[in-house]
Amino acid sequence: MVRKLPSLNAMRAFEAAGRHESFSVAADELFVTHAAVSRHIRDLEAWLGVQLFVRTGRGVNLTAAGEKYLTQLTIAFDGLAGATRDLMRDAEHGALTVSVEEAFASRWLVPHLGGFTTAHPDIELSIDPDDDLVNFRSSTADLAIRYGMGEWPDVDVELLVQVHIYPVCSPDLLKGRSLSSADELNAFTLLHEDSKQWWAHWLRAEGVSDAVSAKGPMFQGHLALEAAEAAHGFALGDHVLTEEALREGWLIKPLPGYHTQGGYYLVTPRGVEDTATVQVFREWIHSEMSQTEAWFNKSPHS
Repeated sequence: MVRKLPSLNAMRAFEAAGRHESFSVAADELFVTHAAVSRHIRDLEAWLGVQLFVRTGRGVNLTAAGEKYLTQLTIAFDGLAGATRDLMRDAEHGALTVSVEEAFASRWLVPHLGGFTTAHPDIELSIDPDDDLVNFRSSTADLAIRYGMGEWPDVDVELLVQVHIYPVCSPDLLKGRSLSSADELNAFTLLHEDSKQWWAHWLRAEGVSDAVSAKGPMFQGHLALEAAEAAHGFALGDHVLTEEALREGWLIKPLPGYHTQGGYYLVTPRGVEDTATVQVFREWIHSEMSQTEAWFNKSPHS
């Protein structure tokens, strides 16, 4: 039987643009230009003889026919992606790709990985450092680890650990001096991660936002913690990313208490059952993280 179908590329462009209701976002997802997406959809509408989008001054909206077609195409493409993923997993039994935020990868996962690779030498593990929310439609990752509130669309999430946030610095910065309250931070440089919102939020929670200036240099990702280790000022850390540094004495937590905000989550494709290798990694990282949590709760830093 010969199937009468339009261009596969045109259908992919429409499905992505329909999901996002944006030609630009679809172009980014498919790694093509906005013009290419627009051309594919124009050709698809001509082939079907049906208008799929209404062009507005602010973007595009699906027509009723477009919404119906999108629903069916999304189901079809998800089915194709699932079948392909299952086949590749069967062919590469024992391979596992984990997409991880760079800070989590370098400051916690890598120092802990020795135990996993020793216990599971048959699993070919690949760590993919990436701070963006993983798109399992285009990514080769089997699962991901992300920081946030766990409210992401089209994925399944499982809390790995809630994080405790607090200021840290090098012991060399204080030179034996002790701090008794958060307002004393005004005598030091604050090191910011990506934006000033994290320190601003923490200072407000401590009730010292009027007494402590949030001025200071900004660093990408975990570089603020590395700057703190070099005695350039105070950074905000959490008990996961600072575990090794606190254990080794590279950083200290000079103020009591902490604020709990967000957590690290295991993220997997929605509705996809774990493979054996994913389940092994899931069980291992939960066990390993529980040891980090237990250490922090029993340490003087808590």
